[in-house]
Amino acid sequence: MDTQIIFEAFSKIYPITSEAWQDFEPLVSPLSVSRNEFLVLEGDLVENAYLLVDGIVRVYYSQDGNEYNKTFFIPGMFPTALTALISRAPSALSFQALTPCKLLQFSFRKMQDLYPKHRCFESLMLKIIEQQWIKKERHDIRMVTNDATTNYLIFREEFPGLENLIPQYHIASYLGITPIQLSRIRSQMAHSS
Repeated sequence: MDTQIIFEAFSKIYPITSEAWQDFEPLVSPLSVSRNEFLVLEGDLVENAYLLVDGIVRVYYSQDGNEYNKTFFIPGMFPTALTALISRAPSALSFQALTPCKLLQFSFRKMQDLYPKHRCFESLMLKIIEQQWIKKERHDIRMVTNDATTNYLIFREEFPGLENLIPQYHIASYLGITPIQLSRIRSQMAHSS
């Protein structure tokens, strides 16, 4: 698998120098994950960060025997337990492949070891954390202020075509509604178009 993909993904967020890339590239290795396999399981201590090259990953937390989907990752995104990595604490979330996945992985600590020599990696991480914070805050506000139909439309915009690739109950969980409510929303939208 071409590691250049991760260089391009990083560079879209923050410019990486060629010298920095030369030191970082040996840290990158390919990983294949089967459908329903876990990248991270709740309670795991996390060492690696990932770039999803192909496939779909869901992130969820469990409470009282129920699973609640927090988000989905599609190719080009980083399905990484960032809070667990940064805090060096067990992950509160599980990351599960919904389809067979191809990823590129690297050690987060070894990347951090490059910060003093290549400040661009530290700036990259700051940018990623900023983007994730903004995304999370916007998502949290939307989930409590919008109706379910509006949130479903936003989901379709953020994850185009995903609803045709994964079970509807995962989408309903993400939207905080039941599969029956989601079915009604989809049916109403089909009749009104």
